[in-house]
Amino acid sequence: MIIRRDDPRTTPLPHIAPSVGADTFREAMAQMAAPLTVLTCYAPDGRMCGLTVNAVCSVSLSPPMLLVCLSRANLSHDAVVGARELCLHVLEPGQQDLALRFASPVDRFRGLDVHPGAAPELTDVRLRVSCEPAGALDGGDHTILLGRVVRVVGPDRRDGGGLVWHHRGAARVSPMRPVNENIGEKFGDSIGAGLGNDLGNGLSEGLSATA
Repeated sequence: MIIRRDDPRTTPLPHIAPSVGADTFREAMAQMAAPLTVLTCYAPDGRMCGLTVNAVCSVSLSPPMLLVCLSRANLSHDAVVGARELCLHVLEPGQQDLALRFASPVDRFRGLDVHPGAAPELTDVRLRVSCEPAGALDGGDHTILLGRVVRVVGPDRRDGGGLVWHHRGAARVSPMRPVNENIGEKFGDSIGAGLGNDLGNGLSEGLSATA
């Protein structure tokens, strides 16, 4: 099921009063580091669409699935939820300019090396995850888009990624050395879904309300 921006099913229920203020919630979520990624697709008219997203997490291993949260006010919202395939680019430290570019009112693909597959692929980003939309859910002022992973392009399994959005700025992360390697791997296997928000509310389509 695909939910579009003007679909009444995506409208937050008016009788549910917020339990905390928006500013309080936004400040709390700013303490949470979230991955910086670029999501790309083709619009129905064939043009390339891309936006910076930090509300992304894994959902399932069998089948492999992830989710992305998109603001319903985002100009790319309808193109993304209606796309046949999406490509999620996981950015690395040093690629914060790409995150800024895809959250700004510029020609986002100009001068970039793009592979024209089922979705545009930025070949300068080493870790790329392609998925097919597998449903959409109401997420208040966001749409929660599920994606079934169909292909992963990336370097060594322990390389790539590591650029996050934290305290309203780009930051670098690196793994802590676990006390016991087995404990570290079991902890990683136990992690499921996470909470985040797309960069959509400050730089053109910009930072999300809770970023």
